[in-house]
Amino acid sequence: MKFEETQIRTAMDRRLGAIRPDAARRSRIWQNIEQEEQKHMKKKLTLTAAVALCVLLIGTVAFAAMSGHLANWFSGEDGRTNEGITGMIQPVQAVYEGNTVRVSVNEAIYDEAGGSYALYWTMENLTGEEGLYVLSDWPSFGGEDAFYRLESNVSEFFLDAKLTECVGIGELPNGSSRDCELSFTILRAIGPYEIAADGCIESPLGETGEDYVSQLVGGGSFEIAEAFKLDFRVGESDTNFLRVPAGETDFVFDGYEVHIQRALLTPASALIDILYITDEPVEDGGNGIGPLFAFDISTGDETPWHGNGCALIGEAKQMEDGRWSQLYEFDAKQLFVTPYALKITLVTYENGDIFKPIYHSGESIELRFE
Repeated sequence: MKFEETQIRTAMDRRLGAIRPDAARRSRIWQNIEQEEQKHMKKKLTLTAAVALCVLLIGTVAFAAMSGHLANWFSGEDGRTNEGITGMIQPVQAVYEGNTVRVSVNEAIYDEAGGSYALYWTMENLTGEEGLYVLSDWPSFGGEDAFYRLESNVSEFFLDAKLTECVGIGELPNGSSRDCELSFTILRAIGPYEIAADGCIESPLGETGEDYVSQLVGGGSFEIAEAFKLDFRVGESDTNFLRVPAGETDFVFDGYEVHIQRALLTPASALIDILYITDEPVEDGGNGIGPLFAFDISTGDETPWHGNGCALIGEAKQMEDGRWSQLYEFDAKQLFVTPYALKITLVTYENGDIFKPIYHSGESIELRFE
């Protein structure tokens, strides 16, 4: 586990490869796209037109065959199916078809209670040509960026001649709506280029202040083959899947206390806020390591119960009685099971050595849910 000053981020299954464009970059991308409209024809479908075209081109049988893909991403390696996740998966029928690619969004999870989402779409190379480089931004909900926590075939990859399956799982923005937008830029290789160690294309212009698309196009290695946005609306989330604590949430031990300030589970997400109270301030590792404590959260067995999670440790605050408190915020956006109970164990470190964790297993907390 890595600590950074007063925060820690533990990522067990981070993104599989993506760009993280800012607002300025997106503006420049779409400025380039508008300038290229005279050269490259593109079609943008509304949801109504997309549904009609979907039935015409792909048919309901094809959509039925594609069902269940998101469920696979929320199932553990042992083959267990996450209880409830299939009930949260919504069918989506939104299609964009242009000159170069066809994109079809087939499934979505909109988990408002857990602050998470998941999207499954396919991208088809309509030309069969090689050298089509796919770029995309984060999805947006209600015009606000929704960050990725896990991605597969989302951005910065060369499109195969066959159908490519794409998955994005992440966190919803605050105040988001059910109106989702995906934006894509498809580049065509027209000159030599270099591939970096991470599999992405090296910019031929170096650090120029230009956005990534502008550098690739400006360097003469690529041209914009197609660029488009796909809009669709997801259904409301079902609060019947929400689980909250059913038992004790305050625990007192020798020299410290643990208070569960918030805990909720959905089949897709887990949010647990733990207030850690100590007689003396927690030792800080310094040099960017941060506070020397953590909480191990598990289902009590050795099987991983989530594939993507992180934690934040807040600033230390002195209380009126002289003791110290710090907030530990755990957040997982991809669950393999929806547990009825979680085991929470304090972790400290021998002599401040982060490579020598001490698990206080004899004082583990059982947090039960209903």
